Amino acid sequence: MNLRYTKRKSVYIAGTSLFGALVFVLDWTFKLTGLKIPFPFLASLRFDLLGIPILISFFLFGILSGAATSSIAMLSIAFRNPFSGFMKFLAEFTTILGIYIVFRVKGVTNKRWKFIAIGSGILMRVLIMSVANVLLLPLFLPTQTFDTVIILLPLIGVFNAIQGAISIFGGFLFYEAIALRFQDQ
Repeated sequence: MNLRYTKRKSVYIAGTSLFGALVFVLDWTFKLTGLKIPFPFLASLRFDLLGIPILISFFLFGILSGAATSSIAMLSIAFRNPFSGFMKFLAEFTTILGIYIVFRVKGVTNKRWKFIAIGSGILMRVLIMSVANVLLLPLFLPTQTFDTVIILLPLIGVFNAIQGAISIFGGFLFYEAIALRFQDQ
């Protein structure tokens, strides 16, 4: 077996595990300390920073790593609320997917394409989460009728755009710092 391949695979597994553990610890820390910030217009939605380590794992190790850390976030939240866990996974993974599509079509080599990737991640998150909320909220939360969800959809979209921007910009910021640090070596 190729030693270089084994080393890369070990770094991938260790890095994904590290960011998955960080997501788990952050989730429970935010939950137990009440650090999640409620969205002012719809208090049932709360801002958190879980997307940042998920995006960092994606930027450093690829889409499978991002999917794995998103899945760990889902499992962590699902201990408390399975529906919320699934929705968190869907939101974070579709954000990654939106960025990934731009990365695959055009390697992000300049700032313009980075902004297009960011926009694509936010847009994908808002679109997919809007559809998911319309289809799933009335099924899993009987107090939310289809008509109520349609009325709330613009607020849910704004929330997802802001949360997606927090995750992406935070992830990019840390990724750029890490890349700059290891570029010198």
